Amino acid sequence: MGASLFVGRVGGLAVALGVGAAMFSTGAVAWADTSDSAARGVDAADSPSTASTSSASPAAGNQPSARRANPGANRGAATRSNDRARTVSPELSAQSITAPTVGVARRVAALAVVDPEPQANSVAAEDFTVVPPAVELPEPAGPDIRIHIDPMPGPLPEPVEAYEVTAFLSEADNGVSDGADTDPLVPSDSPAAWALLAAARREPLGRAVRSAPAAQVTSSATVTEDGITVNPTVVLVNGIFQGALNATSARGAELVYTSLGGSNGGKLDLGTVPIPGGTDPQSYTILPYANWNLITGAGKGTEEFGVRITEVTNFDKFLVGIPLVGLFAAPVISLLQQLPLISDLLAPIIGSSIVATVNVNVGGEAPGATPVAFTYDVVSFDGVKISTNFFPATGIAAGETAPTVLNGPGLGSPGETDPYTTAGTFGIVPGVDLMRDEGYNVITWDPRGEFASGGVLQLDSPFYEGRDTSAIVSWAADNPLVELNGVDDPKVGMVGGSYGGGIQMVTASTDPRIDAIVPAGNWYSLIDALYPSESFKTAWSALLLLDLVQAGARINTQIYEGVLTGALFDFLTQTSQAVLTASGPTSLLNQLRAPTLLLQGTVDALFTLNQSLFNAETILANPWDTEVKLAWFCGGHGVCSTGANPLQADLLFADTFAWLKQHVKDEGALADAIPVFQWWDQAGDRYTSDLLPFEPGFNKPVGYVATNTGGTLGILPILGGSGPDSEYTFPFSLIFPTPAGNAINVALTPDTGDQIVGAAQLSFTYSGLGTSQAVYAQFVDDATGLVVGNNVTAIPVILDGRERTVSVPLNDIAYTVGAGDSLTLQIAGWSSIFANAAIGVVNISGVEVDLPLRAVPAVPIVV
Repeated sequence: MGASLFVGRVGGLAVALGVGAAMFSTGAVAWADTSDSAARGVDAADSPSTASTSSASPAAGNQPSARRANPGANRGAATRSNDRARTVSPELSAQSITAPTVGVARRVAALAVVDPEPQANSVAAEDFTVVPPAVELPEPAGPDIRIHIDPMPGPLPEPVEAYEVTAFLSEADNGVSDGADTDPLVPSDSPAAWALLAAARREPLGRAVRSAPAAQVTSSATVTEDGITVNPTVVLVNGIFQGALNATSARGAELVYTSLGGSNGGKLDLGTVPIPGGTDPQSYTILPYANWNLITGAGKGTEEFGVRITEVTNFDKFLVGIPLVGLFAAPVISLLQQLPLISDLLAPIIGSSIVATVNVNVGGEAPGATPVAFTYDVVSFDGVKISTNFFPATGIAAGETAPTVLNGPGLGSPGETDPYTTAGTFGIVPGVDLMRDEGYNVITWDPRGEFASGGVLQLDSPFYEGRDTSAIVSWAADNPLVELNGVDDPKVGMVGGSYGGGIQMVTASTDPRIDAIVPAGNWYSLIDALYPSESFKTAWSALLLLDLVQAGARINTQIYEGVLTGALFDFLTQTSQAVLTASGPTSLLNQLRAPTLLLQGTVDALFTLNQSLFNAETILANPWDTEVKLAWFCGGHGVCSTGANPLQADLLFADTFAWLKQHVKDEGALADAIPVFQWWDQAGDRYTSDLLPFEPGFNKPVGYVATNTGGTLGILPILGGSGPDSEYTFPFSLIFPTPAGNAINVALTPDTGDQIVGAAQLSFTYSGLGTSQAVYAQFVDDATGLVVGNNVTAIPVILDGRERTVSVPLNDIAYTVGAGDSLTLQIAGWSSIFANAAIGVVNISGVEVDLPLRAVPAVPIVV
């Protein structure tokens, strides 16, 4: 696959830290987030306000190195091997839950609960007790944490008191709001120059063409200025304000468009309205800001939106196409087009640029309590405003209610604002359009520290982002369109991937109002995803940071420090480790009660398959009998090089809808029919099992074993190592492994029909000298020449001349042996994923590889 696959931005990589989320998406590419902007060709990295651009041209269409000592450990107890064993007693009680141990001699911090006197409307504290944290966290400001939502401006009724979360989390900031001068986590200015490394976005997914119901059209007066004529229109279609610019150039020049946002803070997205064969580049959808009473219908007003319309001449294209000069030509041309007098003189050469005004008469188009999609700033626990978008369910009328779904974006991506998106993160998360058609209100939001939201990004911290989401849930409960389970308790589920998957598990673990979740491609332990075996994933971490920089995010400064020390010294300080340890759901899963459908990518080298197994084991081991099912799909933070099954997304969409219908709507039992475990192998074939990979009976008692005498391995940067893959553009090339020329090779020839679904065990004896702290293992498919799962496992070594033996689990894979298929296990001295400057030499002997083999004959499911 060529570099053309990466018409998706670096932020896509954040698809990953998701803590990730706009990377691969459609077709064979499976980045972290197909955001609304990526799906329609709009730059999601535009300013944190609401700027977006569109062209008049038609749019083209490690694991925590712990592994199961007993792969058949039952669902009630999870057992890990040796120093990475995780102790979760079968006799779990609500009074004492031991946080899982992850990594070598590393304790994952548990979050202390402070609520000596539970309040009304809150869950008893004894139901959510965990051990004290292993890392130092801020002292609580008081025993009671309440999320208060400011009422919308205007004559809104006084909202009910927000849901109390005192039973779930302690105060996190000593009463100081994120971003305040005295806050110890103040943001650091983003180096804007790094944004030049951003890649172009992917082309949009195909959208279904809709027949819009008849609606009144409001048209602004036709305006002609500097050779550009524009006649904007606005129409309300099923709760969505949309329209078209109807712009033309007297010179016949190509036109491009830039959204300037709304006068009151509303959002206008360009090129979003479906037409036969794609979307109309001059179209737009609008989310007016709720500075009127959208609940009672009284006092609705008018909001103005600006769109800059710019001509692009052949001269402009020529200048922009000149190497180096082109970097500065575009902004200079834009400036000249906006200068009085000079713009008129140069217009025949460089084209003109005007600002068109689109007026949205909300009161006239949506009288009374007519349901309308809108945007609003929800105030979180510490006063930080979280930019939140609400889309009413398709066909809902005033006075009716519907269940609600929260759809979180990936890292470096804004909350979805395009109501016509059909697919989200990784292409397997249903988009806003599909969820609305399924009868759900949809809520999206910009995470803390990103785009239009305030505060400082803390990587899905339960103390910050988790409480932001709980504030949104409380805010939603006041909306008369939202169906409730009880007071301040909406019928609500969550979907999303990568960063948008992590926030689901954090929120559902701390807020029992969440009825069901479907997280995709997220992590169990962030520190073991980015620092497995204390080896830093340099390439992935750097790309994630660049994604945040490009998005203009306000970031906890420790994230910068961690990437810098990791890249330069392959080392994370204790403070950086504490930030990663405290981010995500790791120590909270013993509290998670919401039915959970886990989706994880088989080619995901950032959040590997074992992360989903740790999630499943930990949830199943908690005392709440939480229902968990798991699907491994070809995709994730990586490329499905062998091609994904074309029905894969449809099946996962159907599973998601079934899960939410049963557990959120409380309708039917379709979720019962979803397999406990399903996976797609490297050939795109789908298999199912009533057992999860770590349960007794899933694998044969004895697998396939291969040995090798070993040899001497030189350790040098780049030379002969795994990656980078020249088929992809730098820096993306760094995250793709390749067969290593300088490696110890072990031939593996399982029988035809054998399946490896899980983690192999690698053992060897070694001695050596050098500065390297790891060697790297990977499986190569001899038939295709591809590294299986795009995955490399870091094997920790100590090169001080002494002889040692190491035995470690490798990253999980899903591979079916076909006729003539074979694998090669490679031990290499360098990997671009873990890129560092270490050198050395190591003698390796007594190599043994133990592959788990599926107990049931391989019979793919025919759909």
